[in-house]
Amino acid sequence: MSGFQTYRHLLLQTMPGSNSDKSTLTASSQGSSKTTEKRRADESEVFTRMSYLAIETNTNASSSSGSLPPQKSVLRTVFNIPCLLIMAFASLPRAFIKACISIKDLITLQNSKRFFKVLLLLVPIIYAGIYCVGSLSSRRLAEGLASQEMTEHHETELKSLWQSHTLLEEKIHEIEHIKEQMQHLHAEINGVMEGILHSVQETLEESDIPGENKDQVLEMINVAFKKVYEDHIQMPDWAQKSIGATIDTGRTSKSYELGKTEGCCFSSWFFSSANPPDTILQPDVHPGNCWAFQGSQGQVVIKLPEKVYPTAVTLQHISKAISPSGDVTSAPKDFAVCGLDEETGKEILLGTFMYDSGKETIQTFQLKSELSKFFVYIKFNVLSNWGNPEYTCVYRVRVHGKMTDKS
Repeated sequence: MSGFQTYRHLLLQTMPGSNSDKSTLTASSQGSSKTTEKRRADESEVFTRMSYLAIETNTNASSSSGSLPPQKSVLRTVFNIPCLLIMAFASLPRAFIKACISIKDLITLQNSKRFFKVLLLLVPIIYAGIYCVGSLSSRRLAEGLASQEMTEHHETELKSLWQSHTLLEEKIHEIEHIKEQMQHLHAEINGVMEGILHSVQETLEESDIPGENKDQVLEMINVAFKKVYEDHIQMPDWAQKSIGATIDTGRTSKSYELGKTEGCCFSSWFFSSANPPDTILQPDVHPGNCWAFQGSQGQVVIKLPEKVYPTAVTLQHISKAISPSGDVTSAPKDFAVCGLDEETGKEILLGTFMYDSGKETIQTFQLKSELSKFFVYIKFNVLSNWGNPEYTCVYRVRVHGKMTDKS
């Protein structure tokens, strides 16, 4: 018998439609014990056949190697490979059917009950595990996002605080510098006053004026110097830059632009540069050292260093005698004073007044006490001036009142 006929004979024997397979299926349906024995016998039979096939193939290959030429031996080996593959694929359905029969025999009613009990126990455990892992991961993710947002928020706050700290240090240095300048000016003024009093005293001693009259004259001169030095306004001024008062630039009119004064000789006298609004918070009232805004109407909002119960305001301008133009048409005329509520932003009118440019340069106006309360922001609103159509100049504004803890 040739090798190909031998492979064909074995292939027919292992086909699912053969008599041996039918007998095997019939025996497996009769009982689990007979099925198991039959399955073992079939497996041993298949192993025996495969062993026989391998031995015969080796024998034929060895016998043919001596008699046949090398090319025919190679061709025979090539033709044997498809036969082996076909036989292997043909045995797969039979093995699958046997496996199904074995599983069917194993699955009994008692095993099914056990399987369902185990399944009922495993399903909640698996579900609980999945739920715990999911909730834990989502919580960690949420905590990570929240911590990242908090970190960014803290970084932003720290940056703003550092900027505020830097700005505050700059303001403190500026205030200290202003205080040093004021102390230096006070020392110079005191020196001038002492020198004048000493000169007056020497002049009186050289004259024939009696001693009592000399003392009276010196006292009168001293009082006059004190009035000039203290501005004869014996009230605290809360609108001073040196003690922390500032200007709310967002609610203050824009400064007068120098470019609009072309062709006006008066501009060269007063405006060497545009002065900021906080010029009105400083005691220097030399000609030109004022804050100017365009037109005859404007406003300035002053932020006081503390909450103050305002009782009066003082407005100061220069006199005609020292004005380079010989007039004070740029001085404010009608104006109103309001207190701004921090919470609601509502304006409370504290009084409407008129600054008379023909009288003293420093004029004080009493506010309505029945409408007043504690304020941090005071609004000074100019309604008209004394005739200048181009701009209005404000030299100095003072706010008088009492602090919260002294009320």
